Amino acid sequence: MLRQVTRVLAVLMLFTGVAVAPSVATSAPAVAAPCTGGGGADNDGNVGGEVTCPGEDGDDGDDGSDSSGVSNGSGGEWVCRYSGKVIPCVTSLGVYNGSCYIKLANPQPPKDAGIWNGKDEGYIVQCTPPRDECIEGMDDATEFMYLCAGGQQYSPDLPPTDMGPTPEELAERAYARMQLTMGEIGSTPPTTEVDGNAIGIVGMPIWLWVSNPAANTTGPIRESETDGGLTVTVDGTLDRIVWTLTDDDTGEVYATTTCAGSRAPYTEWSEAASGGDARPSPTCGFDGAENRRSGNITVTGTAYWTAEWEGGGLDGTIDVPAQTRESTLAIGEAQVLVQ
Repeated sequence: MLRQVTRVLAVLMLFTGVAVAPSVATSAPAVAAPCTGGGGADNDGNVGGEVTCPGEDGDDGDDGSDSSGVSNGSGGEWVCRYSGKVIPCVTSLGVYNGSCYIKLANPQPPKDAGIWNGKDEGYIVQCTPPRDECIEGMDDATEFMYLCAGGQQYSPDLPPTDMGPTPEELAERAYARMQLTMGEIGSTPPTTEVDGNAIGIVGMPIWLWVSNPAANTTGPIRESETDGGLTVTVDGTLDRIVWTLTDDDTGEVYATTTCAGSRAPYTEWSEAASGGDARPSPTCGFDGAENRRSGNITVTGTAYWTAEWEGGGLDGTIDVPAQTRESTLAIGEAQVLVQ
């Protein structure tokens, strides 16, 4: 689950002088939702006043204040407020941007109209104030509809048609591409999957490492997701690997050790690394006293990752499920092996 740490949304601009649409459209470019800056359209659609972030309590109802803006709710969804009251984020009037409902003006004014300011590219958008009478009367004309005559503004970008994904949703997309996992087990003695004839000796150290080091097996790893001007970056770090030895005959876990994630890719056993004797691994493994059972032994590695994200003025963490892999070691008594 995503845990929101910060509730300050980035202020981006959709058109000159007006803070605009939250996040992105699914079919057109857009920008992140504003929480601070100019806001509050008057009867003529002119933008003014103040737009502030909603309270930190995550309440979706009237908070008794005059706050207006767009934020993430407790469930990660967009929550839109005007004068302290929750309002629809998307209506037939357009998408709420913290100041007004914005949509493409239809028809577009002729290019020689003054509102274009001599520009040949871009769009003219309609800004309608989020008054109750505008929202309630958007489908049927009422005597108050004159209050809803919003102003028009130039915009270099096509206005959104939907709220688009939240920063948390973009973080989930980037995280999914990481495919974080527990790497393949490297060991001395070798596992039976690597060498079916290999047999370890009771009382000798067991060296352990990740034999296929990569961004998604040992880290670090970074992925980003961008949608309509909003970019979220996720950083994945392998915190640790917990290793266990289990007696296959009894099912008893009789030895456990934890190794830092930074030590996961190494050290692979070698004559030079071991000094030619039975010393324990300098980075990760079990010492001779822990290797005290003979027979088939299951060695299990469980990787624990941290994934932290940042973007759109927010940051948080993603709960990464523990990733597990196991292999089998054949361990024998020294005197039996000598006979």
